[in-house]
Parts: sequence; structure tokens; C-alpha cells
Amino acid sequence: MRSWAMLAMTVFCVSGVAHAQVHQQGLVHGVRLEATLDGAPLDSAMHSTSTGHHTATALLLAQDDHTYVEVPECAGRGPVSVDDVVYTPSHGPFIVHVSSGRHTVSVALEVSAYEKRVACSGPLLMGSIELSRAGFHVLDFPSPEPLGGHAVLYVPRHHDAAPGPLLVGLHPWNGSMWTYAAIAELIQQADASDVPLLMPSGLGNSLYVARAESEVFRAIDAAKLAIAVDAARVSIWGASMGGAGATTIGLHRPDVFASVTSFFGDSKYDVSTYVRSILPNEQAARAVNALDVAENARHVPVWLIHGEADTVSPIAQSEMLARDLAARAGYSVRFDRAPGEGHSGALVARFIASVVSMAKDARAPPRPTRVTYRSLRSADTGAYGVSFERGAAGDVAFDVEYKDNLIRLISAANVASLVLAPGALGAPRDAKVDAGRVSVRWE
Repeated sequence: MRSWAMLAMTVFCVSGVAHAQVHQQGLVHGVRLEATLDGAPLDSAMHSTSTGHHTATALLLAQDDHTYVEVPECAGRGPVSVDDVVYTPSHGPFIVHVSSGRHTVSVALEVSAYEKRVACSGPLLMGSIELSRAGFHVLDFPSPEPLGGHAVLYVPRHHDAAPGPLLVGLHPWNGSMWTYAAIAELIQQADASDVPLLMPSGLGNSLYVARAESEVFRAIDAAKLAIAVDAARVSIWGASMGGAGATTIGLHRPDVFASVTSFFGDSKYDVSTYVRSILPNEQAARAVNALDVAENARHVPVWLIHGEADTVSPIAQSEMLARDLAARAGYSVRFDRAPGEGHSGALVARFIASVVSMAKDARAPPRPTRVTYRSLRSADTGAYGVSFERGAAGDVAFDVEYKDNLIRLISAANVASLVLAPGALGAPRDAKVDAGRVSVRWE
């Protein structure tokens, strides 16, 4: 018996120009194996499994010596045994060759308190090997971060090579770039909707502070080099720390994203809790609090999903952000409360297919006629082609609109001047300007 290793996808540079290629890799094409979990049928047991150690087992009959078994990526997957041979595969689908005859395949699984279920990207498969550019790829790219430079990219089966959507998933606390690869509901809907999935590294338990945020954008840039992506159709989501990160990053850079979805994420961190080792004071927390930049969501639909029985991140965290956005005219927010649900991967599995479907159709407006923006960090200098030059110290905020051939500055704080990129606000260069003491000029 022999196993197949996953092929990495690398972004490399030639004469200063970055390139990337999705390599073909082996995928099993064949039949689903019927498996049991601790002796019970796996399908009936996987959603009601206790935490701790379990074993999934399948019996198979290989008709010839050209047969392969594919073990899916699973949360808490441990050693894989084929008869008397034990493998310790790394993350990703694991493919092993078997000879003709009867075999037993066993997969060790550790069910966590977060998942509370068996979570796998798909079933055990048996069949022949096909070369395909579909499936999971490890995307390698330059990064200054010791834990960075890697992301998981899932290319759907039968992927259309034309520029299309990309759904970015930010992992939770104690998770990794492989966490969401174990959600079958996510993978199945990605295939059905033809939505590629990008799963970056959050650089550990980072709360997606500035360094981790920059890593996410490096991964997005690398994905755009690897596959054709429509820049107006990039959406972002996450759960727990990843949910908070999705709203943080999505609202810091609203012009990059077509939609933002958060499962039970914090919108305003309490620095007296576990986060104080990362966010030592209120100033540090404001740099990642989505609630403090909520006005930036004028053109980004936000979807919040939260269990009412969540004791890790109380539902009040989503309630605050939902109230703030709902009170703003013209903003789009959806808030789903889940009665009886806690802080778990099962809640993600329940809604994730709809998140993928939304990402398929969502589009960011390229030149909205009104831009509202708040900056809490020096690195955040505007959106949608409207940037600013800072006046006094402190938060910078502006609200500017083009209407009836007039560029009107509705409000501004600590803004010395606004700089408009060509086409910003959908305005012509000769549009009239009413901005009071704030200078408005074109690039």
C-alpha cells in the first residue's frame, strides 16, 4: 500500500512579478463507503456524538489492484489504519492505495467540545485516481510572519475558470487554516455554487489584530494570482474569533468585500477578560472592535448569527452591532438568533450553505455615490477611491456624497483634505464641490 501526498500551490516571483498555478492532484473517483462510528451507522451517529475519542470504520472489497481509498479531512482526525498498516497523515484528504481483496479502514477521531459532532469534509471514498485541479490546495506565498505564508484554497469540482466569487473564511480561537475544511456542508455548497474557498491563517490566537489582518490580505492577493477572482465578488466570514475578525477586517476595508458574515463573534471586546494579553487596553481593543467602525458598513451587507445559549461570546455581542447597523438608514443587516444553541460548530454547519449561496451572488459596488468612513488606525486611509489627509490627532471620519452634480461633504472629523481617485463617487472631475474648510482634490 502507498499513500498520495497533497501537492502545494506556490506563489513565486520571476523578475519581480508574482505568479501562481493550481497544480493537478490525485482525487478518488468512485463509490462512497458505508462506515460505522463505534459500531453504529455513521450517518445516524455523527450529529449526536459525545465528546472524546471515537473510531470510524469501513469494510471494503477492492475488485483489482488499481483501487484507492480517500479519507476526508476531519476535525480531530488522528491515525488512519488500513488493515495492519497505520498512517499518521497531515491535514487534508488522505489517499491510500489498496490491493484487490477485502480490507478494513479505521479512522481515529477526537470530537471536541466546540464541534460536539463528527465533522468531516465528505465521506470515505473508494475507486480510481483522477487528476484534477479541484479539491484542497495548500497555497504558499511570501510573508514576514513566522506562522504565516500559508493558506488553504478549495477549488470546487467542475470549477468555471472565468473570474468569479471567492469566499474567505477566518478560523476560530484554537483553530487553524484547516478548521473549516472539515465542514461537509461548506464543501458541498461550494461545489454546488461553484464558489472557491480561501482559508487563511490567523497567525494563531491573534484576535485578527493588524498583523493577522495583513496576513489575510496577503492570502487574498495570492488566491487572486492562483485562480481567476472577480474583485467585486470577494466575501468574508468566520466563527467565534473568526466571526469577530470577519467584521473587523470587513469594516476596516469595506470596499474589498461584497458581504460579511459573523457566527457568534464579539463586536466589542472586554479587555478585563481573556483578551487582555492581546488587547491590553481600550485603545488596542478599539483597533479591532467592529462596533467602533460600524458606519463603514454602508455598502456591505452584514449577517450576524448567534446562539441564544452562548456562554462563551454572549449574544449581546451581536445584538449591539445589529442594533447599531439597523438604526442607520440604508444599511443592510440580517440577525439570526438561534434559540437553545451555544458556541459550537454545529451552528455553523446549520447556516453555512446559505452563506456560500449569498457569496455566489454578492457584489461590491465599484463606485458608490456616497462614502461614509471612520479610521481608527494610521493604516486605514479611506475606501471606494476616497482617501483623506489627516488633520488633528484622533479618529478620522467623513461622510461625502455626490448628487445633482455636487460633491457635498456631509460631515468630517480631523480631516484636512479628501483625495478622490478617478471615478470616485461616480463623479466627473468638473463636479462642483461643497466641503467647507476641507480641501477636496483629484489624484
